[in-house]
Amino acid sequence: MYSSLKPVPFEQATGSVAYNMTNDYLFHLVLQENEQALIGLIAALLHLDPDSIIKAEVQNPIKTGQIITDKCFQLDVLVLFNNSTIINLEMQVKDLKNWVPRSLSYLCREFNSLDHGDDYSDVKPVYQIGFLDYSLFPEYPEFYATYRMSNLKNHHVYSDIFTLSVVELNHINLATEEDKAYGIDKWAALFKATTWEEIQMLAKTDSNIELAAKSIYSSVTDPRILNILRVRDEEIRGEIHRRERLAEQDKQIAEQDKQIASLKNKLEEKEEQIAEQSSQIAELEDRFINMQAQIDKLSANNSDR
Repeated sequence: MYSSLKPVPFEQATGSVAYNMTNDYLFHLVLQENEQALIGLIAALLHLDPDSIIKAEVQNPIKTGQIITDKCFQLDVLVLFNNSTIINLEMQVKDLKNWVPRSLSYLCREFNSLDHGDDYSDVKPVYQIGFLDYSLFPEYPEFYATYRMSNLKNHHVYSDIFTLSVVELNHINLATEEDKAYGIDKWAALFKATTWEEIQMLAKTDSNIELAAKSIYSSVTDPRILNILRVRDEEIRGEIHRRERLAEQDKQIAEQDKQIASLKNKLEEKEEQIAEQSSQIAELEDRFINMQAQIDKLSANNSDR
């Protein structure tokens, strides 16, 4: 059904990459099919020794080659590692204006995973980590930010088993020395790489990144997967266009409401002016009537003389 792309070996690939891991389907697929690469990424993000992670299992695998849509699937990567900790990884490169409530929803959903009758002390630590290609808080740009519940006065952390982090792919240049020491900047660069030469250079820096890089290559040279990536990309672009159109409509409605409010204010001002003028006219009429009455009285007095 599908013709072979007959790729050259990964090491000989050149030129631009059709799709990179900012495509959330490819992001999910690569991490799902490479446990060791997944372990390497998790270790980097959580500042762990990769050897300390014995097993990492994707809890929501997608079927390779199956067309997906937002209506049927969530493309976050839900992972249970060492059978004791949950981490939710998600790629979101377009600002849909809902990341904060969305990420909190994912985090709370997975944290609240105890079955009826389980002891609360058995709850598993949960990490929600989002990869964004935009600034979540433009006034506070940061490459890798981590948030936890803490005391507002003394900043004492309430608990370390409920953690939310954000990697801003558009701010790799802001990576700290600690970020670089764990290679988080290298993973971010891999996700955003647009040429095979970039990917090959990154693959040489870390064996786990190399595994992910080769998986990217095998995926985008598979016609079936390439077609899904194309469909997914078009779907995302369509959703973005829809949201932008709705935002523009909301803007136009707001502008119309503003114009209507302005006209209403002007109308109210006119009505106030008319009311004031009517009051002045009434006052003048009263004065005229009084003056006329005085004139009539004077005339009557003169007639009597």
